[in-house]
Amino acid sequence: MKKLFSAIRIVSKTSAAAVGMITAVVYSRECSKGIMNGISFCAEVLVPSLFVFMALTAYIVHSGAGAYISRPFRFMSKLMRLPKEAITAVILAAIGGYPIGAGCVSSLYKNGVLSESEAAKTAYIAVAAGPGFIIGYVGRSLLNSTSAGNILLLSQISAVIVNGVIVGCTVKSQPPVHRKKPSESADNALVRSVGSAMEATFSMCSMVLIFSALIEVAGSLSDSRTADIAAAFAEVTTGLNRLSHTVPLYVTAFFIGFGGLSVHFQIFAALKDIRINKLVFFLFRLSEGITASAFAYIFLMMTPAKAAVFSSTGAQVSAVPRAAAAGSVGLIFASVCFVGSITTRIRRIRSCAESPAGSTAEYI
Repeated sequence: MKKLFSAIRIVSKTSAAAVGMITAVVYSRECSKGIMNGISFCAEVLVPSLFVFMALTAYIVHSGAGAYISRPFRFMSKLMRLPKEAITAVILAAIGGYPIGAGCVSSLYKNGVLSESEAAKTAYIAVAAGPGFIIGYVGRSLLNSTSAGNILLLSQISAVIVNGVIVGCTVKSQPPVHRKKPSESADNALVRSVGSAMEATFSMCSMVLIFSALIEVAGSLSDSRTADIAAAFAEVTTGLNRLSHTVPLYVTAFFIGFGGLSVHFQIFAALKDIRINKLVFFLFRLSEGITASAFAYIFLMMTPAKAAVFSSTGAQVSAVPRAAAAGSVGLIFASVCFVGSITTRIRRIRSCAESPAGSTAEYI
């Protein structure tokens, strides 16, 4: 069975590489345009807004200051069934943005603070868009509404908490044999922090360039609406720039919670030393997107604002608040049941597929 899975993976990767090379040749003009757009975005938006914060986040982890930052939130460790040290990554992800949590998890694992299973479990939770991205970029720049950004941020934080509870109930982890406490001299911690931030920034920009090229090619092959939706699933920043003015706010909340495939691969690059089940990760991102969308819908029902601020139409929201809230709560509950059942089935299938002699599981 393992040999069959291995052969399938090799064939699929080879085929994908071949298709990508042919596409790059046939659509060289579109790829070049997408790469130039990606370079511009990285130079003008991504690196200036994230590099310093990523370096400071890494410094918090390496210096041991994260233990003090996470103290007020240690109650979350019981809700999410994580060690208190892991809550640092969740908090920093909610403050800093998508790649910050993964970088923090990687640092905690390398320093011996978390075991590999604890790090993987934390990585399923510590994924969020920061206030700068949600309020500054999406709210003010794209939607021209700070209140819309506030609703999206509150929906994101609520979804992260719900997703953390789901992960805590469905994913098991084992503590390390000897848990260490990160502590270094200030100079050494600063040097390591800047180096790790530079490495993470390079990985992020590389993924943005690839997906920018793919989005440009997709736009030349399909109608604009389909291309916009595909762009949002592929790269959240570019996708929201194209979609935010034509979809309701709760749809925007879904894509922010989902993160986009580009963000997913950036996280995988940051977690290169940690074995993580990518299918389960994708399911949890999908669940968080649905949950964020449901919370955004509930908060919209509670907000005495016109739908023109949050959607593409000027009509008032006509849904009955109580019914809408009940339906949204039902949607959240359905997503919880969905992810829980799928995760359990995946775990059972993997355990049955493992041979007694094999000590490692197949990770997709």
